[in-house]
Amino acid sequence: MSEDNHNHFCIYCGAKLVPNQHFCSQCGNEVYHDPEPQPIQQPSKYVDDVEKIAQMYNIKQSRAIELVEKLFDPTHMSYQKFTQTIKKSNGLFDNQLAVTRKMIELDDGNNEIIERELKSKIITLNIFVDKMEELINELVIQLSSNNEDDDINSLFKDMDDLIDSVKDY
Repeated sequence: MSEDNHNHFCIYCGAKLVPNQHFCSQCGNEVYHDPEPQPIQQPSKYVDDVEKIAQMYNIKQSRAIELVEKLFDPTHMSYQKFTQTIKKSNGLFDNQLAVTRKMIELDDGNNEIIERELKSKIITLNIFVDKMEELINELVIQLSSNNEDDDINSLFKDMDDLIDSVKDY
């Protein structure tokens, strides 16, 4: 309860009020009530995990772009295909990350549906990180062997499948 400096009169009828009176004795209107305590929202337990995933993805996609630039001439078809795939992946990752962050804002730790969806989104974000890691590994192998092979095409297919599956999701 807080002290006030008012003259203790009812704001509805003007009757004199006794200190700590909750209802006016003349008109019956409520003159004082304890404010509802505002629940303190605890940060979601997933905030740190999601931010680490975002940081990991950004590092890996930067490394992948760096390797593509080392391996291929910008006029080369493979360069364009790799950069388009990485850009497409980045766009979808960013979209999924934004949705996940919005879900984290809603997470109060008591809603099973939000919890389940957050776990699903984290799995999806980790798949993006894993696929980017696979791309980096293939580019490193390509850099060391310096010849075209089916692994690169297989990786393109995996990245395209991932992108398509996230679009459907």
